[in-house]
Amino acid sequence: METSKELSTKRQWDAKRWHVASGRASGNKEDARNLNAYLDSLYSKVLQAKKKLMDSDKEINAERLKNVLLGKDEDTRMILKIFEEHNKQVEALVGRDFAAGTSQRYKTSLDHTRSFIQWKYGVDDLDIQSLDYEFISNYAFWLKSIRNCGQNSTAKYLANFKKIVLICIKNGWLRRDPFIGFKLVKKEVNRVVLSNEELKRIAERQFGIERLEQVRDIFLFSCYTGLAYIDVKELKRSQVITGIDGEQWIITSRKNAGT
Repeated sequence: METSKELSTKRQWDAKRWHVASGRASGNKEDARNLNAYLDSLYSKVLQAKKKLMDSDKEINAERLKNVLLGKDEDTRMILKIFEEHNKQVEALVGRDFAAGTSQRYKTSLDHTRSFIQWKYGVDDLDIQSLDYEFISNYAFWLKSIRNCGQNSTAKYLANFKKIVLICIKNGWLRRDPFIGFKLVKKEVNRVVLSNEELKRIAERQFGIERLEQVRDIFLFSCYTGLAYIDVKELKRSQVITGIDGEQWIITSRKNAGT
């Protein structure tokens, strides 16, 4: 048995000027026209709330409709909130499942997503149901134009955001992938390899500033060992061991590099 729910329109009206059958104000005076226009707008919002429930495959009843209209939909999930929860989990697993650099990249991606939503929509967060192809296209445009990111950086930030979208899809919160039809294209970068002579010139260069001397040494260390910057940053003495060949080896969580 269906139940009804009361919802105040926050309007007052003379009962003598009310048409019960139509559920509208009687007469053609301006105040009656204004009230009827407001009631028509409210009715339109009810239809929109009904469509939202239908699109989410949720049961449609008076209680749910009322909650959606009042902004109290218990199932509403927000983009940035989900992103924040994901980042907390990544940060908690740094050193086990994730590198510190990965956690930092997701934090930067979250900051970019937050700034984009504020720039484009003027709000602090968005319902995940707002995600569509247009959102992704506008986000890509914002990264390239407002943030001045290159093609590859843009693709990386969007790939990070897509991870959040996939979480929503796998949990059944989103029915359609907004990235469908959108291509995450990366440009091939030809990296120039330094010659032994160039490395020697760098090693012999004297800067006279201790900070720059350290930067030079770290750069050369990365070149000779093949370690990424994040691995050098987190390197501990316990990771330097003597191998079975008698040589010194550096052990990382991702690869081994001989020195």
